[in-house]
Amino acid sequence: MHIPYFLSHVASVAIVTSIVITSPSIASAQTATPAAATTTSAPIVPAPALIEQGQSLFLGNARFNAGGPSCNACHNVSINSLIAGGTLAKDLTKAFSRLGAEGVNAMLPRKDEPSPFPVMQAAFQGRELTPSESAALVAFLQDVSTKSTEQPASDFGTKMLLAGGSGIVILLLLFALVGTGRKRRSVNQELFDRQLKTD
Repeated sequence: MHIPYFLSHVASVAIVTSIVITSPSIASAQTATPAAATTTSAPIVPAPALIEQGQSLFLGNARFNAGGPSCNACHNVSINSLIAGGTLAKDLTKAFSRLGAEGVNAMLPRKDEPSPFPVMQAAFQGRELTPSESAALVAFLQDVSTKSTEQPASDFGTKMLLAGGSGIVILLLLFALVGTGRKRRSVNQELFDRQLKTD
């Protein structure tokens, strides 16, 4: 007996579907894929004491054990609560978000592996960082990277403009006061008064 094409097609789809559902390997793969996709690793937040140590080393408030220069002598991090650093080398505000902990650690001048940057190699030759100092700096730069995305936009330009304008106004007032005092009693008046006294 001849089976219509529509019925044979439906039967084929049903057979394939039953094979897929009952196959252990395919079923396990289908159930494992969503679980693997939803698995994420939470970032490790460094201890506040380690961040503070790294900040002190970066700003030069605490010296490195081997006597190396402070990081902000050449580098800067754009955090409103911190004093701006040097501009000789790259800004490190987003260093951790770009490189991660291993990448930042690889940049630091260590005894087991020197820094890839020639200037830093020369500055820290014989004065390499200890593992604890490297860990503290990595923790500080991780904290900086996080805070830089949360802090409000800085208005340093407006503040500098206002400070400069205020300074100019103060200087003009001082000059005006000095000039007024001179106009009240001129040099010619003083000479005239002396001439009267001698007469």
